[in-house]
Order: sequence, then C-alpha cells, then structure tokens
Amino acid sequence: MDKIVEIAEFSFPADAQTLMALLRSEGIECYLRNELTTQIMAGYADVGGARLEIMEKDLPRALEIMQEGGYQLPEDVSKIYSRRLKILNIFFPFLKRKPFEVRILCCFALIAIIVALILYFISSLFSN
Repeated sequence: MDKIVEIAEFSFPADAQTLMALLRSEGIECYLRNELTTQIMAGYADVGGARLEIMEKDLPRALEIMQEGGYQLPEDVSKIYSRRLKILNIFFPFLKRKPFEVRILCCFALIAIIVALILYFISSLFSN
C-alpha cells in the first residue's frame, strides 16, 4: 500500500488552490488536509495550517512540477509529519498515535467538560 506524504503547508487554504490545480492538471491526485480546521480555527489556535498531501508514488513528479512552478520544495518529506502540536502529546500521551484531528477533538471535549463543571459548581453555590 502506498503512503501519503505531505509536500506543502499553507497558512490559508485558498493559497493551496493554485498548486492543487497545477498538480491535478498533471494527473496527480492531491488532498488538502486540515482545510476546514484551518478556516474555522484561524486566529484562535495554530493548527499548523492546511497541508497538501499526495501519494508517495507521485512524489518525484510532483516535486518536479513544484520546482518548475516556482514553489518552495519541502526540506525533508520524512520529517514533515513530526511537526505537530507537541503540547497535545504532553497533556495526552495516550493519544500520541491518534490522528491529529482526534487529538484536537479530545482537547475541545476536555475543555467543554471543565467549563460545564465550573458552571455547575457556580450555579450550585448560588442556588443555596
């Protein structure tokens, strides 16, 4: 089974559309990871931006197309996945092997539970 590799990161998903169109016109299927998360969380949390991913078998041709198009090439494709929010691994070591989106959802769930407990205790103090 072929692996998926990340070839570019963009702060805004709209910036990735031209490269995606260029790759697709050359027959390379690509996917933009964290597109919606980046749009929704922009300004609130750094989720690492939108990541353009392709199949590993298409990597040499995609890098050639990127170079011809004037795009910045990734330094080392094997190290790109190691750049994640490391704070999540500190607080949730049991989620280390889970996908990035699952880790973010767990953080939001934990925050929601904490807020709900605080509101519950505050309301119980004032109800007496």
